Amino acid sequence: MRFEQFVAGRYLKSKRKQSFISIISLISVAGVALGIATVILVVSVLNGFEHELKAKLLANEAHVFVRSINGFFADYNQIISKIKQVDGVVSASPVIYSQLALQPKGTKKILGTIYVKGIDIKQEEAVTNFSQYVDGSANLDDPEVIAEAQNKLSKNETLKGGIILGINVASQKGVFVGDVVRLISKMEPNPANPSTFFADVSNYVVVGLYRSGLHTYDNAFGFVSLTSAQDLYNRAGQANLIQVRATEPEIAESVAKRIQDQIKFPGGGLKSVPLTDTWMKQYTPLFDAMKLEKIVTMIVQALIILVAAFNIASTLIMMVMEKTRDIGVLRALGASKLQITKIFMLQGILIGILGSIFGTLLGLSLCGLLNLDNVRPSYWYSLVILLPVALQVWLVFFQPAKPNGRRHSVLEWSLRMLWFVILAFVIYCVVRPISIDSSVYQLSRLAVKIDWPFVVVINISSFIICFAATLYPAWQSSNLTPVEALRYE
Repeated sequence: MRFEQFVAGRYLKSKRKQSFISIISLISVAGVALGIATVILVVSVLNGFEHELKAKLLANEAHVFVRSINGFFADYNQIISKIKQVDGVVSASPVIYSQLALQPKGTKKILGTIYVKGIDIKQEEAVTNFSQYVDGSANLDDPEVIAEAQNKLSKNETLKGGIILGINVASQKGVFVGDVVRLISKMEPNPANPSTFFADVSNYVVVGLYRSGLHTYDNAFGFVSLTSAQDLYNRAGQANLIQVRATEPEIAESVAKRIQDQIKFPGGGLKSVPLTDTWMKQYTPLFDAMKLEKIVTMIVQALIILVAAFNIASTLIMMVMEKTRDIGVLRALGASKLQITKIFMLQGILIGILGSIFGTLLGLSLCGLLNLDNVRPSYWYSLVILLPVALQVWLVFFQPAKPNGRRHSVLEWSLRMLWFVILAFVIYCVVRPISIDSSVYQLSRLAVKIDWPFVVVINISSFIICFAATLYPAWQSSNLTPVEALRYE
């Protein structure tokens, strides 16, 4: 071990009469560690939220949406075949998209409106992961379910087919799989009694529930077959929306532009130009807000690390003041200015390295615990177990009379490790996956995604900041002359 390293290590482990310096050093390490752990945790949560939300959206949404200025496509099959020839397009599917009133069978009360998508299951599967999120049957024309539900209706009533409701739509309306619901597509005033309406009512049986994890779909959507949706509007063989899946979600804008340039509808003029939209445009405000939030958060967390760096600088300055006599002795014995500088720089670097290691381990551990779904012990159960153990360890560790020798050393280190185990168990019990309000954040729980390059960058950055914090104290220590340092000794 070199001279500078030996002295720097001894200074960090001060004697009891200088224990204040040791405490400040520990606080400096803790400051750097907490700063790094907080940055890793917060950025991982923001990354996880963005990644999970994007994955959920792209599993439920198409990449490009094509509409006609006329409202409906008279021959969507021909248009889809043309769209599939556009570079970057994987598949396309027709949809009838509408908003209808929902009424459970047997009640006269309309329970609000839902968005209804009329889809062809086979073509929908080529664009989204529809069946993956269906609890129950994904067959909207299941003959057995429809026949069983038909028996619940009077002879004058018929079923249009099956419907898949968002999981929260069903729970809020008190509807279960197998129940019959009504969709009201049109309401016209009754000329004989203006306070009443004639309603165009269609009966559907609930064949499944849609559980996407996205508030938009789970709370406001229902799915019926494309043919039954066409019957609702007397639009046989038509659709009012074509969904397109691109080879990559990120090229949606360029694919939409190609569709506008290459596809022309009959009619000429503006009517021949397709209206296109993309998932990126629809959710631009959301992702821009998340990006801005991440930038602001990283700035705030960087300030935390800067505060920890100032703490390192103040620690080293106090240590220089405390060790003035030692510096004078070392200079008198022949230590050079560079060696004195290295001693205090090494102390700051060591604090930075220890803080980085502990902070990274703590941040990654918290990220792992937030992603861990297994059942934790209850808080009270954990407290009942931990208190007696902690009390016993405290009594043994802080007993007045301590035996000397190797046996005591082993016992002391064993008890210290036991304290770390207890602390780890407490953190394990307390840190759990966090549930959030899906009506506000779309997702029902926080997801965590660790960005490993960012972890490396934040460690390197914090090390550079900590190193910079050592420069002035180290320079100050090297400028002390032996005569000045020993003048009052």
